[in-house]
Amino acid sequence: MQNYVYLVGSARTREVAVVDPAWDVDAILRAAADEGLKITDVLVSHGHFDHVNGVEDLVARTDARVHMQGVEVDFFDFELGGGNLRRAAHGDRIRVGDVEIELLHTPGHTPGSQCFAVHDRLVTGDTLFVDGCGRCDFKGGDPEAMYRTLHNLIGALPDETVVLPGHNYAPLPQDTLGAQKKTNRFFKPKTLEEFVSVRMAPRR
Repeated sequence: MQNYVYLVGSARTREVAVVDPAWDVDAILRAAADEGLKITDVLVSHGHFDHVNGVEDLVARTDARVHMQGVEVDFFDFELGGGNLRRAAHGDRIRVGDVEIELLHTPGHTPGSQCFAVHDRLVTGDTLFVDGCGRCDFKGGDPEAMYRTLHNLIGALPDETVVLPGHNYAPLPQDTLGAQKKTNRFFKPKTLEEFVSVRMAPRR
């Protein structure tokens, strides 16, 4: 699936959140241990299996808090993390050590997709890829919501924002938002109707 899993946190306190733990929890724990990092939180960009299949194991081994948009919890009827699950809302901010992370509700790929803003970086899950965006033809997908997410919310962020996507689907692992506005075909449509036509075109 070529997933990216990110550790986001404080260089001073050595506390980190794991974004979308999946597939190889042992490798995630080794990476944290090798850097002397303590995992305190899990950030779930959305509820698809390839992004959450390691959550339960990671929580069992770290007692980390799990942050997911409340609408996503309801849509998937999740109990991920049991008592450690926190229902998030747009604009919530959490602290990991001395680093503040803002949780942005970015629907389109799923009803409760979220991105994570920290300093000049945006971890985008399956909302925005380098030279792409998340599919909207799965259950709960909504191309009109995706258009608003990309053009009204993410598109309003500073051009120097670094986009860190959820999958390795492009030659570059990351890019600036400003560059993506110029090259990403899903930023090019200027109307909702044009975007829906492009996003929902049959896959070749």
